[in-house]
Amino acid sequence: MSDKVRMAFVGLGRWSDQLAAGAKKSGRIEIAGGLSRSGEKMAVFEKNFGGRPMKSYEDILADDSIGAVVLTTPNSLHPPQAIEAARSGKHVMVEKPMALTTADCRDMIAAAKEAGTVLAVGQNTRRAPRYRKAAELIRAGAIGEVVLAEANQSRPQSYRIEGLWRNSKEESPGGPLASFTVHQADAMNHLVGPVRRISAFVSKLSGPAVPDDVMTAVLEFESGALGYLGGTMVTPDRNFFQVHGTEGVIYLDVDGGECSLKREDADTFERLPMPDGAEQLAISLAEEMDDFAGAILEGRKPEVAGEEGMAAVAILEAIVRSAEEGRPVEPEVL
Repeated sequence: MSDKVRMAFVGLGRWSDQLAAGAKKSGRIEIAGGLSRSGEKMAVFEKNFGGRPMKSYEDILADDSIGAVVLTTPNSLHPPQAIEAARSGKHVMVEKPMALTTADCRDMIAAAKEAGTVLAVGQNTRRAPRYRKAAELIRAGAIGEVVLAEANQSRPQSYRIEGLWRNSKEESPGGPLASFTVHQADAMNHLVGPVRRISAFVSKLSGPAVPDDVMTAVLEFESGALGYLGGTMVTPDRNFFQVHGTEGVIYLDVDGGECSLKREDADTFERLPMPDGAEQLAISLAEEMDDFAGAILEGRKPEVAGEEGMAAVAILEAIVRSAEEGRPVEPEVL
């Protein structure tokens, strides 16, 4: 068995470039090439990361030397592409959100299970050092019992570009507002635990570029803890995650990379040593790609498997249903 996995990148752009840069840091990945509708993008990808331009997705799936695909395509394409890849014996890394619905997530998970292939989901934020440290502190009991979690994901008005696929409900679960909170939804599951019920509200304050641009949701966790998840597309960036325990509070500045701890007997927060935000992003993507390769070579589950990806989509789906139906909704579970 080879000690490297040859991977093809499908859907080329800014994010695939960052993933490929992460893959280059792994000694377990060989980049086979990239596929895009743009010949120019394929040429640039080849120049920067090696491999060859791919003729078609069918060409990739028919190539026995390629062991895995990395999908950074529009969200609606994730299920058919992932399922087709699994049936062709290819392992799959799919960007978040992994699908538009939990039903599609189930189909993707089932296809990988039947084929015996790895299905990994690109929820990279939980791998950033600040989130790693928060998870370590929570699990070590540093803040006691978790009772409340708060998260906000805001994007400025410059994100409201009419016609952009990410800004449509057809391509993003719940539209862009719910979709870009997928990082925080995953963090809620990862740091606090499974969500039992959600009550959500949305509002529209801007023009036609996006369906909704203000959202807030109250999450009830199985543990009894509560959570707040909010997002806007009409304010400057303000992205944070905060966890309150009976003996302390952890604060994460999502953009700046800060991780701070306030213990019960302290007057102020202690800022813990952390790389800056850009370095943390690079670390998270390098770990994500190396873990994907490791899961393939070692015959194990990746850190973020399809089930974890589905749990985040289930929160988004419940947010949308709750806001539309005006009632609390229980997220779908596998």
